[in-house]
Amino acid sequence: MKKTAGLTRLALFVGAVFIFLISRAGAAQLTKMTFGYSTIGAMAAGSWMAKEIGAFEKYGIQADLVFISSGPVVVQALIGGDLHAGIAATNAVIAAGLRGAPIISVVSTANRPYHRLIVQPEINRLEDLRGKILGITRFGSVTDNLTRLLLRKHGLEGAVNIRQLGGTLEVGAAFQHRQIAGAVSSGLRVNAPSKLLVKLEDMGIQYSMDVVAVSRDYYRRNPGTVENMVRAYTEGVAAIHAQKDVALRAIARYARITDRTRIEEIYQDSVMYLEKVPRVEPEAIFSILDFMGVKGATLETFADNSIVDRLVREGFIDKLYQNR
Repeated sequence: MKKTAGLTRLALFVGAVFIFLISRAGAAQLTKMTFGYSTIGAMAAGSWMAKEIGAFEKYGIQADLVFISSGPVVVQALIGGDLHAGIAATNAVIAAGLRGAPIISVVSTANRPYHRLIVQPEINRLEDLRGKILGITRFGSVTDNLTRLLLRKHGLEGAVNIRQLGGTLEVGAAFQHRQIAGAVSSGLRVNAPSKLLVKLEDMGIQYSMDVVAVSRDYYRRNPGTVENMVRAYTEGVAAIHAQKDVALRAIARYARITDRTRIEEIYQDSVMYLEKVPRVEPEAIFSILDFMGVKGATLETFADNSIVDRLVREGFIDKLYQNR
């Protein structure tokens, strides 16, 4: 009996060691990826959800999600090799590409502007902003570009001051302390009275908000990893539609907020604006180029839609939304 019991214990021990080694081997096969995101709004929710539901791991990626407060800084980190992939303002990626930076967009989060102009309560119309200050994160960021686009459209370019504040949290703090009259934002995090004055989607233009970009060298050396990252991201967006409770948890975790109203707002924006087929659309790019005064540039200078197009041909994306 003792011998049998001993053999049983030995068998259990060997089995446990075997399972441990197999699990370690499986983990070792995951490709590490540092993935940056420059927004704590809806445009990053697809990546958050992909992490929350294990989609990155499903496609062989050990993704480390890192918040970086500005799109241009994400671009710099991609160029410098500190990030393998990152969500950044499309206009910042385009500006870098025009300067010869070796980065390429493989996903567009949204192809219409979903930001709003939030102002102090006493501001009733755009004309009231003359001589006042609007806050942005950084020059060259999506908030900068959309602010200038809005002012130009309404004849206020040069009549309103624009102040660079650093990041979304700093813009919110400046608004709360009444250092600025307002800001173009996906949603200011303030504990102060405010007013929604303009929804930028009402301008009626296509505009690529943010893209997932990678360096061209990383893409060339790791095409399978980049494709798996796109698959994981796309599955994350689909899961937002299907698993609201999980999505709300992911938003709270990665945006680091507890306000249920704000969490719900980000969720609703995610459902409404995130592209199910995340192609970088030419019209949404050319509107940015027109604003910059750039002529003759091609989509391929800034974007590679081959992965998304392949997922469409395979029926991969359609399957994600079946029965949902």
